[in-house]
Amino acid sequence: MGVTAKGKTLQIKKIKEHVGAIATGVDLTRPIDEATKQRLYDAAVDNVALVIRGQKFTAKQYEKAASLFGELMEDQNRMYLAKGAPMVSILSNRNKDTKGKPAKMANNATWHTDHTNQERPPKFTCLYPVALPDSGGGTSVCNMRAAYEALPANMQVRLAPMRTENTLISSARMATANQDIVQSQMDKNAAGEKPIVQPLIRTHPDRGSKAIWFHQSKTERIIGMTPQETQYFLTDLLDSAIKPEYAYTHNYKLGDMLVIDNRSAMHKAGFDFDMSQHRMIYRALVRGERPV
Repeated sequence: MGVTAKGKTLQIKKIKEHVGAIATGVDLTRPIDEATKQRLYDAAVDNVALVIRGQKFTAKQYEKAASLFGELMEDQNRMYLAKGAPMVSILSNRNKDTKGKPAKMANNATWHTDHTNQERPPKFTCLYPVALPDSGGGTSVCNMRAAYEALPANMQVRLAPMRTENTLISSARMATANQDIVQSQMDKNAAGEKPIVQPLIRTHPDRGSKAIWFHQSKTERIIGMTPQETQYFLTDLLDSAIKPEYAYTHNYKLGDMLVIDNRSAMHKAGFDFDMSQHRMIYRALVRGERPV
């Protein structure tokens, strides 16, 4: 049984063959039945990105809506949180660091999957715009399952056993990172905290499919390579794997909730907008499984 909102029934339509779908006719501030909840979950998994249109959330309502996709987890950066919603973080070009300077955001403009330095990284990243520039500032998503399947067989064999060591910020990226993050990583190093080892190619727990999976800024090294060799290798891998047919840039409208399945996708923020205008996004993370 479906659910109605504003006189409409839930409808889900694909955006592109390999990535993206749009859901309409559902109001996530109201209760939904289990069948509708499963349809939304499956649409996010099968299309790696799902846009749920026509929502109007407070931060607390958004936190509850995101929890429909699973247990929420804390963002590792606790500086920018929505008031009254501790599981909702704020992505904004007006965020300031602890010294009152504009927080660096450029690393978000590279392809990545979130929080690979966590033992159980988020399976879904949920994004909801609160303030938008006149144009630009979209979020691009790439189907890394399709990208992996398109690789030559010998490259798939080469990548299969590779493992990455993941930290809050890799040594190769410290020069361009937010200084609060750099200091946090230095504290972790001083405390002897070990990197989290993850597979470079992960298997989706729901579908059994494989996908290219890493966060370059958090990858200290691929085991058996130096940090610099690792950065070169991952850059070349992205250049060869990411193709226009597997990618989609979502240019937000107010009311859009974007759900990304991190287990099959990479994403990146767009900084192609007038920085004098405000871009503010609520982010909620759904706890995932231990990658294998």
